[in-house]
Amino acid sequence: MYIKKLLLQETYPEVRLIREVVFKLGTNFIVDAGKDREKGNGVGKTTALKLIDVCLGAKDKKYIYTDYEMDSENIDLKDYIHESKIQVALELVDKWEDDDAIHRELKVDLFKGGKKYIDGVKYKESDYWYELNKAIFKNDQNVPTFRQLIGMFVRINQKFDNNKFLKYLDSHVNAAKYENIYSYLFDLQSQDMSAEILGLKDEIKEKQDDIQHLKKINRFKYVDVINQKIGILEKEIKELSEDLAVLIDTTKFKENEQKINEIKLTYSKINDLLDESMFKKKRSVSILEGAKKESKESVDTSLLEKLYEETTQNFDKLEKTFIELVNFNEQLVQNKISYFKKQVSKWSIKINVLEEERENLFKEHKNVIMLIEENKIDEYTDIQERLGNAREDLGRNKQIITVYNELNNQLSSTQEKLDTLLDSLEKQEDSLSIFNQKFSAYSKMTNGEGYVLYHKEKGFPLAIEDIEKGLSTGTKKSVIAAFDLAYQAFAVEIGKMTPKFIVHDVIETLDRIALESIVTIANDVQCQYIASVLKEKISNHPSIKNEDIILTLSESERMFKM
Repeated sequence: MYIKKLLLQETYPEVRLIREVVFKLGTNFIVDAGKDREKGNGVGKTTALKLIDVCLGAKDKKYIYTDYEMDSENIDLKDYIHESKIQVALELVDKWEDDDAIHRELKVDLFKGGKKYIDGVKYKESDYWYELNKAIFKNDQNVPTFRQLIGMFVRINQKFDNNKFLKYLDSHVNAAKYENIYSYLFDLQSQDMSAEILGLKDEIKEKQDDIQHLKKINRFKYVDVINQKIGILEKEIKELSEDLAVLIDTTKFKENEQKINEIKLTYSKINDLLDESMFKKKRSVSILEGAKKESKESVDTSLLEKLYEETTQNFDKLEKTFIELVNFNEQLVQNKISYFKKQVSKWSIKINVLEEERENLFKEHKNVIMLIEENKIDEYTDIQERLGNAREDLGRNKQIITVYNELNNQLSSTQEKLDTLLDSLEKQEDSLSIFNQKFSAYSKMTNGEGYVLYHKEKGFPLAIEDIEKGLSTGTKKSVIAAFDLAYQAFAVEIGKMTPKFIVHDVIETLDRIALESIVTIANDVQCQYIASVLKEKISNHPSIKNEDIILTLSESERMFKM
């Protein structure tokens, strides 16, 4: 798909066109001709690129009028957008200047609570992305997602300048997901195979996280520590049991063995119930303390407001206001505190009752059941308590081992499945060879050095030879441009359906040779290279023609004409 037009329009009180930007094949420059040539002065050249990204599903519409780094808002623009219900539209075509071309119109309301449309049909955000994935990438499986893919073609960050290269998504995206993305883009594996590999890697990561969580909450680094504890506790239980036996009169024990066993069974049941109640009380106290701490901490209302706005976009009407949502959230915390206060009270009462039952049982039957020598009741009680604690610790540590072994077995099984799948996989390295023919040639034109992309077996899936040495901002920008243009030529050669456009920001750091090479390559490849730039950067540049400048902005001619 190519970009044909970008339109801005008011929709209230009536429809009125604000601006129409018409694109062409090859280079498309959006120029800032403002007086402050060094930094630009907010005339809207970057805003134009952000609007393209918004039409392609970017979430953060508010950064059209918000400066993230300065933490400031253009209040006049914000009010204008919301009061006049400004809408942005992007017209795409699958063929350039062809009567049989398929046209797709993407529209996004920029105002709060606005909707998204494709060819006049309203879509929820997730469905909007899915439809774009099908239309632009022909990716019906929706793996990778549209927003994961489009970031390599539209290198725009709604918050700040974007200098990211191979790792072009948010920092939380892991290597496994990038493996899936690049496998799709470069046809390294079939899409089904790539999705299966990603699923297994995600499952492995989940099991590894579960094991780490188990270690963290039980405060151990190595499982052998728990095994050693179990051995020590079993020895301690044996010794305590032997000490307890010394205190019992053997002859009388045999005479009352049946009665003793009955009472001991009752005594054991009480102890088990007591252990369970103490555990539940301890757990309830822990949750209660957490809830109290949560209630004292201030709620991040900006996060809730963002969630509320996103939900509003997906549903025509919400029955609750944002304030009601905040109050509801606070009430949930208070309900949680109230509930667990009752739980703590409940288990405290239960513990007292059980302790009293145990004490009464002991007093009532001590001469029969324990058969303890005179003046040794305190010693017997102490051993019993230590024995009970040791058995409780033994049970808890054995449970830890059981859970650990189950998780470890699941992890090993999943890893074995992944290894088997990877062993059977024949990577189509020929596709990288095709790409590198283009990339090496283009990077030599822009940077004087031919770079090569290669596949890594471990860690991040791809790397560029010698790029780890570090690059200046300008050099990196020109290598990124060479990479993106090489991908355009590569996609054409292998018949891959992808966007036929590249969107870059902040290219002022490019030197004259790099910029001239980019213009030449973009025109040769017959894709669209769309970038914003200061006027002085391209003035009197022999390779840049007047028609390459599709929009000129200044203090008197801003993007929204305000």
